Amino acid sequence: MPEQIERLFCSELCRQTAETIRYWRGIVRDGRIDRPDVRYALRTRLAHLLAGGYATRARQLSSRTRQLVWDRDQGRCRSCGGPGEEIDHIEGDSPDPVNLQLLCAPCHRKKTELRMMPASPEQQQVLKDLKKRRVDPDEPVLMCDDHEHWAGNERTLRKERKERLLEELADYGYSRSDFPGYSWAEMWDEVFERDEDDDYEARGIDDDSGFGPDSYFAHAMAKGD
Repeated sequence: MPEQIERLFCSELCRQTAETIRYWRGIVRDGRIDRPDVRYALRTRLAHLLAGGYATRARQLSSRTRQLVWDRDQGRCRSCGGPGEEIDHIEGDSPDPVNLQLLCAPCHRKKTELRMMPASPEQQQVLKDLKKRRVDPDEPVLMCDDHEHWAGNERTLRKERKERLLEELADYGYSRSDFPGYSWAEMWDEVFERDEDDDYEARGIDDDSGFGPDSYFAHAMAKGD
């Protein structure tokens, strides 16, 4: 990737695809794929990939907004009246409280299932190819497919990328001591975004926090037990 881009993936969809591949490889190899709840979590992940990915950043909610929704709905599911568990976006990705509602997990799952459509033959073939190429092989085809070692490898890659940026900044007369405790994005902003004539643009920090807090997908798509 070009040095002016911090992310390790070319797009959010690419990152989510790798995340799903790791999950898929892991549950196949430890036998959890036989559990209905785990199969459902995988199906949900795959459905989002076929739809172009899940809008992680757009659906992240502040703690203030989450608390407002819980208080407004009095801790009850707005569909069945039972104890609320998850915050649902009613339509689209807007974080406006009028577009949010508290649901219990079963009602949230039911709503999600109603909106899912059967995969087309072309989409089914995409998934078959993905499984054959990146899930079935004993050895991960790509480094990011390695469900056992990716976490450590990712930290190493990010560290190496930061070191390369520090080396590049040295060419501009900066030293390591000029950036005490700075993140990659903060270093880039400090140097390059100040120059209005510079063509570079800092892209920010790659968010690997999952599919958003307090949502059905945080449970269904990041199922780890």
